[in-house]
Amino acid sequence: MTSTTTPPTTRPGSPGEAAFPTDYTARTPTQVWFRLYRHHLRLLRNAAIAWICGLTLVSVGVVTTYEDRYTTPEELALFAEMEGIPAFEAMLGRFVQLTTVEGATLSRWGMFSILAAVWGMLAGARLLRRAEERGHLELLRAGVVSPRGLTASAMAALATTHALFAVAVGTSHTAAGMDPATSWALGGSMALLTASFATAGVLASHLATSYRRAVGLVGGLLGVLLGLRLLAAASVTPEWVWWTTPFGWVGYLHPADAAWPAVFGALSALLVVLVGMAVALARRDLDAGWIGGAADEPSFAPRPLAGHRSLAVRLTGAGLRTWAAIIGLVTLAFGLLARDFSEAVADLPTMVELGDQLGWVGIDTAEGIVAFTFSIVALLLAVFAAGQVASIREEEATWRIEHLLVRPLGRVRWLVTRVLVAAVGAVLLAAVAAAIVWGSTAIVGTPITIGDALAAGANTVPVAWAALGVGIAVFGFAPRLATPITYGLVVTAYLVDFVGGVLELPDAVLDLSPFRQLAAVPAQSPDVLPLLTMLAVGAIGVAIGVARFRHRDLQEA
Repeated sequence: MTSTTTPPTTRPGSPGEAAFPTDYTARTPTQVWFRLYRHHLRLLRNAAIAWICGLTLVSVGVVTTYEDRYTTPEELALFAEMEGIPAFEAMLGRFVQLTTVEGATLSRWGMFSILAAVWGMLAGARLLRRAEERGHLELLRAGVVSPRGLTASAMAALATTHALFAVAVGTSHTAAGMDPATSWALGGSMALLTASFATAGVLASHLATSYRRAVGLVGGLLGVLLGLRLLAAASVTPEWVWWTTPFGWVGYLHPADAAWPAVFGALSALLVVLVGMAVALARRDLDAGWIGGAADEPSFAPRPLAGHRSLAVRLTGAGLRTWAAIIGLVTLAFGLLARDFSEAVADLPTMVELGDQLGWVGIDTAEGIVAFTFSIVALLLAVFAAGQVASIREEEATWRIEHLLVRPLGRVRWLVTRVLVAAVGAVLLAAVAAAIVWGSTAIVGTPITIGDALAAGANTVPVAWAALGVGIAVFGFAPRLATPITYGLVVTAYLVDFVGGVLELPDAVLDLSPFRQLAAVPAQSPDVLPLLTMLAVGAIGVAIGVARFRHRDLQEA
């Protein structure tokens, strides 16, 4: 198609006067496709920056602190004893030569790869199915870009962010002192893994008829693949079982295995199959899916909204269910392995000392493992809170808020309601974590009391509320920066807590991280003063943000 120029339009009754500015040049389908590609990149930008920086910096911290953690051959030998212990390999993947910095770093990516997969899954489903649910794709589907072209532009944008992920991991780990070839192999493999789950999210968006169902499909697949890794870690399981799940392949990236061609071949083949299926199924009706159609009746009639509070609950509920599933999976796995973990760590004095240095008190006991589990839950709750800030900002950026504010609903009332519902959501997630930990530890014969489980859950809530309050304060003054700043502060705070002790950072710096202030409940008693301080930070942040939002203009994306 060639570009065409339409003549100036004149206003009736005013000969020679142009009604609109001079020329209009029609864009070719290729030009429209590239503009759509850039649009998708803008939508992915903030979350991608947060995820890439967070995962890369935490992993680089492992590389840079490796020599400080294990200063003698005896300590290295004790650390190497973790190899082959099912409890550790079930959670972190296959261990190879932990006495090398490459082996130690790759062992951590058994956990980090799960987070990367979650990032990809959510990004792929959000870019298509959620945008479709909110009516953002109607004009695009009505234009010159075909359904397959729309899908291709989304996957191209996703691929770009994952390529940047590979570059970030490769360059940073090489600069930190890790073997360059292994660094780039790690970056490339994790980019392919993340891209595979992102493409699975796109594919699920074509299969399912809602964002929630699409995320559920990929989340179920993720759970099955993690289950296969748990099976592969068992001492009686053959070695080949590791190859049945992508979460086992990272364990073969160590140079000692010489398995890079096999790992990259498997990941590339998986990605090619998913891309082919996603493109093939892209030709469907808008709002429809291959599993059901646009005219399908829901299995139950949605409850009518009873005002803006009910709407806030419904908007928060979708994210709440997703995070409940993620937190439930994490706490169930750690709870079922609490006994094996504590018994294995008890035989590794170096791990006990390292745990004390990092603030993981008593990890050679079931209570200490539960406390460590809730340190991860605290991070997940803080990320959930940051996601709620992003959701609030999205309502303003897409102008959906106008439909509410033109009614008898004030700005303050709307924002306070959204914040309160998000705060209650964090409490519910903590309660879910407590209930699952209590039940799973009882199953394996190392029960903790329900009171201790609830105390451990309650101990994590102030971190989420503080993140929520800071995010709302930023939203009030700089709404376009609210999402990246909130996510960035959460990741930075966790990074300071995760590697700060090993790096021997000053106490004044370590104390800035709210994660560092959390007592190891139930191995320790709760420290009330830091919790009250975090609650105060959250409340003050919300008050400042609400006061500022009341008087500023609404700002689009």
